[in-house]
Amino acid sequence: MTNNSSIDNQQQKGGNQLTPEQRKEELTKCILSQYRLCAAGTIGGAGFSVLRSQSVRPTAWPMLGGAFVGTLGDFVYGYFVECASLRTEGDSLVGSNNDKKS
Repeated sequence: MTNNSSIDNQQQKGGNQLTPEQRKEELTKCILSQYRLCAAGTIGGAGFSVLRSQSVRPTAWPMLGGAFVGTLGDFVYGYFVECASLRTEGDSLVGSNNDKKS
């Protein structure tokens, strides 16, 4: 946690102080820290398998399917919403590097 707070302090003091490697690492951490939709999919799938009227014994497939769909949703939500600031700063950084090379 101290590493993240030091990076936050650097961003507040000097703007873009992250190297491309640090930005990539932070973006990865941010995307992988998303769990809400996976948990919701797992709980929803478990509830569906228990309450399903066609089977007496609940199966794990609806729960696994819900977890899989939730995980995909977490990655998409994390990339486009939660971690968008890291992604767009990285895109602008890449664009500025390409402009300097030209």
